[in-house]
This record gives sequence, C-alpha cells and structure tokens, in this order.
Amino acid sequence: MRSRRVILAFYYTATLIIALYASYTIFSKSYSLALAYGDTYISDEIYYVDTSRRILENIFGVSIQYYNYSGKTNDDYYNLEHPPLGKYIIGFNMVVCGDRPVCWRLPGVIEASLMPIILYVAYATLRSTIAPLAGAIAALTLASDPIVYRVSSIAILDIHLAFFTCISIALAVRSRFISSITVASLALAVKISGVGTLIGALMNLYRLDSIRSRIKHIIVATLIAILVALALHAPLIEYFGAKKIIDETLNAIRWHTTSRPPDGPPSSSPSGWILNVAPFIFTFNPVPVYAEVNTIIHVIALAFSLYVLVLGLFGGLKDYTLSAPLFYAGIMLAYWAVFIAGNRTLYSFYAVQLAPAAAGTMAEILLLAWNRRGLVGEKS
Repeated sequence: MRSRRVILAFYYTATLIIALYASYTIFSKSYSLALAYGDTYISDEIYYVDTSRRILENIFGVSIQYYNYSGKTNDDYYNLEHPPLGKYIIGFNMVVCGDRPVCWRLPGVIEASLMPIILYVAYATLRSTIAPLAGAIAALTLASDPIVYRVSSIAILDIHLAFFTCISIALAVRSRFISSITVASLALAVKISGVGTLIGALMNLYRLDSIRSRIKHIIVATLIAILVALALHAPLIEYFGAKKIIDETLNAIRWHTTSRPPDGPPSSSPSGWILNVAPFIFTFNPVPVYAEVNTIIHVIALAFSLYVLVLGLFGGLKDYTLSAPLFYAGIMLAYWAVFIAGNRTLYSFYAVQLAPAAAGTMAEILLLAWNRRGLVGEKS
C-alpha cells in the first residue's frame, strides 16, 4: 500500500512538473517577444492601447503618466466595434504597472502562461488513472502551439478571449455548467467572436440528464450573458448613453460580417488558419512574427470535433462525456458563420481562441481511448 502511494505521488508530481514546464515555456517565449518589440506599437496595439488610455481618462477619470507613444487614434475613437472588457484589462494594468509597452502586454503574457496549469488541473483531477497524464498532454499541447505565445506577446484582445475560453472549457470539464457559461459570457465581453465560446459552453449541456434541466440552464445562461454585458457596458452607457452603445453594437455586427479592403493584411478562411494559409504578420522587427498554429494538432482537433458533431446529429453523443471538442466545434461554427455572412477577410491570429480547445481535445482523445466513454467525472 505504501509503495502504491509513493508511485502515485511520483506520478502526480511528474505530470505537474510537465505542466509547469509548459507554462514556463509559454511565459519565456511570450515575454521575450514582448520585450524584443521595443517601445513601439505592434500591429493593432495602437487601437486597443490608445482607447484604453482614453477610457481611463475620460470615462473613469483616472490620470496616469502617459507613455510617449508613436502614433495616435482620433480623440473621439473608443473602439466600440468591440466590447470593453479587453480594454479594461489593458487599462487596469497600465494603472498598476505603468503606461509602458511591456505593461500593455503583460496581462496577455500572464494569462497565456496560466492556461496550461488551468487545463492540467481540470483534467488531472478527474476520476481516472490516466487523468494526470491527460492533463499533462493538454498542457504540453498548448505549449507546442506557436500562436499562443506569439499572440500573447502583443496587447491585442484575442489572448484575453482565449484565456476566458480556456477557463470556460476547464469548468465544463468539471461539469460546472453555469460557471462555464458565465465565463463564456466574459469571453463574449472581450470580442463578439466570444459567441463561439458561449456556443461551446451551451453544447456541453447535452451531458445533463433531462430536457427540462437543459432548458433551465439555457434560460439562466441567457440572463447571465445579458447581465454580464450590461454590467461591463455600464460605464460606457453612462458616458455615451444607451442609444449610442446599442447603435454601435449593431454597427459592430455589420462590421464583423463585412470584408475589409482587399489591400489589407493577409487573410484566409477558418480552415486556412489551420493549414497556415496566408498567416497574419504581426511584425518583421526584430524578427518576422507570424500568427501560425501547430497544424497537426489543429487538424486532429478539427477532425475529432466534426466526428463529435456527427455523433450528436445521430444521437450517439450521449454515450460519451466530451467537452473540449464541442468548444472547438462551437468556435469554428461561429467563425464560419461570419465567413459565410460576408466577411472574407478573417485573420489567422483569431485562431488563438481555438488553442485551448485543441489542447483539451487532445487530452480527451487520450481519455476516450483509455476509458472508452471519454471523461469520467470528478474525483471524489
């Protein structure tokens, strides 16, 4: 009995060390890039950092010592085509850390570094002999996806979207459906594309036993999403008025479903992201940085998510307990809907939202192969 406990302790310790190594790998790569860019805007940082300052100063009345930045957006521009949570995160860190490029980027670096640990804990504490290994696989998979550390090194919204997606997946794995939906609503409060995360969280309700329970959860989810949106938009509503925020939200939906000018950055379809077709270029200085994914992992995750969707259509999904593939499917469905609706200029850095779902899918494939029915619930 004692030798068994020693072996188990070694097993859990070894897999935890693997997860910590994955976390450190992402941190070191992301932070190194964030420093290497120097004191200048990279890609779309100008929009989010500049409007974060403007929100701090004009809406929250917070005065900070501004960084002597290059370039500026119009004084009346508040990036209202996107919800405000991502700008709040950037602005908060500017207050705490200072208005410097490394401080703009630090929240994304930290969030990306935490994602392997979040996934490890979610899977390693399930009731299965193989669970700690599955958690380590999820962590390593995330660390092997270059889009994670490349996007997180830049102060743009998508890494915050990926972070809340990761937490939502972890909560769904643990059958915390209301909490998962709540966090998915936070993803939606970062970018409208967070609707894909919310779709994934709602798809996980298939694991509930009764139709009545699913309907109850959907009603609660709708109320949560509305309340989260209202709470986070409240400062903007007070400053601009409700009509302007509603109009800007409707304009944002039209904007998101319309193609950009053809002479813009490289763009591709959601399937193109997975194959690294025309990857978005963040910068060439000091080295070229492309928004590229680990194609092998994402091809497997996409294929498995399609398989899961087919299972659901033919009623076989109830025989399995799966979470992350449904998030992958939900996110892909949302982006394909945008593509079909008319926006043909989608950028590959959006795929960072898929990264935690792909990592979780790899863990669940292992659990499925071992347990034959996928996840097996929480540890008692």
